[in-house]
Parts: sequence; C-alpha cells; structure tokens
Amino acid sequence: MQVVKRTLLAWVIMGLVCAPAALAETKPIAPSPEFQVYRLGEVVVSGDHPAVANISIASDVSAQDIQQTHSLTVPEALSYAPGVTVTSGRKNEPDVRIHGFEQFESLILIDGVPYYETNYGKLNLNQLPTEMIARIDVIKGAPSVLYGPNAMAGVINIITKQASDRPTFSALAEVGEYGAYRLTAAHGNTLGKFKYWLNANRLERSGWGLSDDYTPQATTIINRPGKTTSAVVQGGGERVNADTRQSSVWAKVGLDLAPESQYFLSAYYMDSSWGFPVNTVEERVFTSRPAFSTFARMDKYEDWGLDLSGEQRLSSSFKLRGKLFYHYHLDDYTSFSDQTYSKVIAVSRFKDYFAGGALYGDWQLHPADTLRFAAHFRQDSHQERADTYLPFTEALSYTGSLALENEWKPFAGFALVAGVSYDWFEVDKAQTNVTSSSGAWVRTDDLDTGDKKDSFNPMIGASYIFADSTRLFASVAKKTRFPTLQQLFASKSGNPALEPEESVNYTLGVSRRFLDNKAWGQVALFYHDVSDRISRDGPHLDSVYRNYASIILYGVEIAGEYTPCKNLTLRADYTYLVARDESDGRVTDDVLGAPKHKVDLRAVYTVPQVQTRLILQGLYMGSQFDQLPTPASPTLQTLETDGYFLANFKLVQPLGSHLEAFGFVQNIFGKDYEMESGYPGMGRTFWIGLRTKF
Repeated sequence: MQVVKRTLLAWVIMGLVCAPAALAETKPIAPSPEFQVYRLGEVVVSGDHPAVANISIASDVSAQDIQQTHSLTVPEALSYAPGVTVTSGRKNEPDVRIHGFEQFESLILIDGVPYYETNYGKLNLNQLPTEMIARIDVIKGAPSVLYGPNAMAGVINIITKQASDRPTFSALAEVGEYGAYRLTAAHGNTLGKFKYWLNANRLERSGWGLSDDYTPQATTIINRPGKTTSAVVQGGGERVNADTRQSSVWAKVGLDLAPESQYFLSAYYMDSSWGFPVNTVEERVFTSRPAFSTFARMDKYEDWGLDLSGEQRLSSSFKLRGKLFYHYHLDDYTSFSDQTYSKVIAVSRFKDYFAGGALYGDWQLHPADTLRFAAHFRQDSHQERADTYLPFTEALSYTGSLALENEWKPFAGFALVAGVSYDWFEVDKAQTNVTSSSGAWVRTDDLDTGDKKDSFNPMIGASYIFADSTRLFASVAKKTRFPTLQQLFASKSGNPALEPEESVNYTLGVSRRFLDNKAWGQVALFYHDVSDRISRDGPHLDSVYRNYASIILYGVEIAGEYTPCKNLTLRADYTYLVARDESDGRVTDDVLGAPKHKVDLRAVYTVPQVQTRLILQGLYMGSQFDQLPTPASPTLQTLETDGYFLANFKLVQPLGSHLEAFGFVQNIFGKDYEMESGYPGMGRTFWIGLRTKF
C-alpha cells in the first residue's frame, strides 16, 4: 500500500508543476509521419464510421501507447488495456484474457486474418514485436458478426503499419541487463500508386533477474505416479532457463489506385527460441518413451505467412473487400531429464498450416441504411509427433461462416445494428499413434472425427450520441467457440462429440467528453453467461473433455483521461470482475484466471523548453486462482496468486529533430511477485536506447 501511495504522490507532483508549464512558450517537436494505419487490416473499417464500433466495449492501443509503456511485445502492450489481463507461466508463454475468458476463447487477428496454432487454438503472442504495429483494437462483448467465428469473448485485431506519402526511415537500438538487446529498423515509401513498407526486428537476452526479496523454495519433482523428489531448482539472482531469441521480418507492397481501390500483399517471417523458467512449485519428468518433461525449451518456433488483401468500390452504393491467406507454423519442444538441462530425452514437433479467405460487402441501401455481409472459409492442418522416432499424425478440419449485418440510422445521433452469423466447423481427418508398453511405434490409426458442428449467432445493439458528445450504448450478442483439435483428439482426454461453447454477452455503457474537451470518461457494464464450456473438471474420473462448465462473468470497466494542460496527460482505467462457477456438482464457486480488480495508471509530462518526456505508469493486478479442487479431485490443493502493484518509469530526451534517447526502469521498487503460481516475476530491470526517424 505504501508503494501505491508513493506512486500516486508522484502523479500529484506532476499535476502541481503543470501551472507554470502552461505559461511557458513551448514548441513541441512534431512527430514525423513515419507510417499510416493499414486500412485493409481493419475488418470494420473505422474510416467509414460504422455504428457497430459504438455498441460494444472497445479500446485501442496506439503506437504512441506502445512507446510510452516500453512494450517490446504484443502481450506487454495489451497488459495495460482495460478489461484485459496478461500473465505468464508454463512454457514461458503469455496468457491473454478478456474479462476472464481464456486466450483461445477470443479471436486474435493480424490485419483481420486469424493468428493461431491449429492444435491448441492459440500461439505465443510474445513472438509479435511491437515496432510493426500501428494500433491494436480490443472489442469486448459484442463485436461485429463480420469478424468471423470463435469470437466468444471478443476480438483483438493487431493492425500493422503502412507506408506514408513520402520516404521514411526509422530505427531503434537499446540494451539492457543480462546481455539483453533489441534492434529494429523500418523503411517505407510511395512511388506514384505503388507503396511498400519493410520492418526487421531482433530481440535477445540470456535471462533476467529476480527481485532481491525473492526467497528460494523447494520444488516437488514428479518422476512418475507415486514417486516424487524435492529440490531447490531456482535460487536467487538470475532466473533459471529464461533466455530468449527472436527475429522477424515484415513486408507490405501494393497499389493504392484510389481511396477505395487498393490491393496489397503482406508477408512475415518469425523465428524464435526460448527456455521455460522452472516452476518453483512442481515439475514433471516422465522418462518412459515417448518421454516428456517440464524441464524443457522451445528450441524452434517458426511462423511465416502471406496475406493478399483488396478493396474495390463497384458503384456509389456498393463496395467489396477480400482477403486470401496462408500461414505456416512449426515448433520443437525439447524435454530434458532434470534441472541441469544436460540430457535430452525427447523432441516433439508440431507442423501446422491454415489457408483460406474472406469476402466482405458493404451495400448502402439508403443514406440511413447500410447492409453488410461477410463470408469466411479456411482449412486447418495439424501434424504432430511426440518424439523423433515416431511418424507424424495428421488432422484436417474446415471452418466457415456466413454473416449479415444491418446498420440503421433513422435520425441524427441514433444508430441501431442487428446481425446474425451462421458458423460451422467440421473435421475431415484425425489420427493417433499406437505404441507398445515399451513405447515402440506399432501403427497409426484413424480416429472417429465426430459430426459437423454449427451454430447461429445473433446480435443487436444501439447507440445514441447527444449534442454534448455523451454516448449511450447497449448490446446483446450470442457468441460461440468451436472445440480445438486438442480437445477433440488428445490421446487421453479427447472427445470428438464435443459441441461449441456458448456465451450470451450483455453490455451497457456511457461515455462523454467534458471540461472543455480536456477530459474523457467511460463507464461500461458487462455480463457474460457462459454455458457448455469445455472442461475436464467435472465429476467424471477419466479426465475427458466435456461440455460441462457453466460460468457467469460480470463487472464494470471504468476508463478516463485528463489533460489539464498541454504538457501533462493523466490516464486511469479500472476493471472490476466477478467470476462465479455455476456448474452442476461443483466443489467451489471460484473460477480460474479471473482477478477481481485491475487498475492501469499512466502520467505523461513534457518538460518545457527541453522537451524531456517523463512517463510514469502503474499496474495493480488483484489475486487470482491458478488451481482449484474439482468434483473429480475434491482434495486438490487451491493455488492462489497474490495481488501485486508494479510501477515503471520512462524518460525520453529528444536530441534534435531526428534522434531521441530514452531510459526505462521496470518494477521500480523491486517488487517480488508472481503472475502465476510457481512463476516469480521480473525484478527491477533497466533499458537504455536510441531511436531515430526521418
């Protein structure tokens, strides 16, 4: 609590210095137009002012927000978005949740194209660097039906940069502790109707340090059922097995023939490897073939993709947009025999691709009435093997959606949006390897693929904007999420009879600008009624996935920003979330991964004359449950992560019109905390760097 008070005191001091700053003659350095927002990356095009953007709880993370928070990856940027929580645990991968929903229950897009791995339904978003991002849109509750299937919790659309109208170049170099460094470079240009934009990124560090207050503890090591040992696998100082290496290249080329006649090809390649920091509570090692261990590394994590996007106005009232895409993923999970990481016992591999397309149409039937439609189709392929001596098994599935949405604006300020989508999912092929008692391969069997799964998802919403800019909005939407291939066909827990998960989402909110437009605020209520949630926590003892769980998630988001003078901006967001398990036979009403409180704070002050920018940010994350007793395991230990408050500070000093230096301190007070049980967080960390732009 003392830390929170000191941080708030710093904000008060910034406010007090505002008065003399407002009287000083200043000429802030105008940022160079380094990029434009890639308009074809938007599904619901913001430039067209669609009413559907005003009926749900929406927030965005801008490129400026990313720089201010010194977010190196997409999850770091999202961790400061209201209604979104980000934790990191097993596999050293972030878990990005909207209103308590799991990550794979949200639809995550890059420029309107789904981004996921076909088995688990999610990818490690840490592989996405932030220097290529123009904006991240987060739509919660009732996103447009045009986005496509599997948006049960909402949509996160990562929109990349596009070349501006003149040649530009930008670069960044920074270094940190434990051999950490980051290098990025970007260049774009427009040559008549032709545009291109290129970006390259490299991030590397050998590890990171724990808080000085961290206390080592013994970890339980499970070697096989009924046999355990204990050892201190994480001492103080440097985090064990926490190295990271990431490289990526992003490119975009196309023709901008007219404001609504554009065709672009986007491509990316990402190659990463990283270690899995040890769990201070429990680790598992199974040496019988095919072997597996949580003392492990991701020695290769490769993604590349090609996206072709186009937009063409065919008449004054009708416009078409479309996308074709192909994305590939490969990863190698390397298991080790113990905490020395000296003996490899298995290397499992996933090979995935998905390919497909989407078509969107906008038809203005009347100046007050617009009809929109969308069609989505894609094929998913997943191949895996548990170790190198085994053949690959394969699964093939198809997902499609047809959506219709109508926007009606009968009088000024009022808009009504209604839509419906028909979504479907079908598995064409699924296989499993059969092994002997010694683990030797015997044969590969075909599995029952189950029936086609489909659902209708209606939504309706309305908004009214008063003359004083007050906006009222409300919506209700039914959203579903199809089971993942892992849930359908996992060797010991798969269930091909699974049906889609379902949530009925309600939102009600108000937003307004006030104090002569110096301040903005929004209050939004949300309620999610989740049924048929896929879970292994039911009363059955076989640990098979079933449509068992019933969950209620509700709460409020409060967001506000205040600019008392041109040199100071204050921002605060608060999310209150109640999660209640209402499943039959439940042991507890509590729900995993749903902290009740989350607070995001930021103050940005520019010192007159010298233009030094001082950025102070704070994040409070309430406690959350990481493990709970279940009907099948009623004596299972409850694991709860304590709440914590982190404060960061960034200083940016312009050095002329094309260069700036910066320093960043993460976790200023060296707080010892855990994001998930058994995974202590990063201690006080320093970065310094230079950024240039032309």
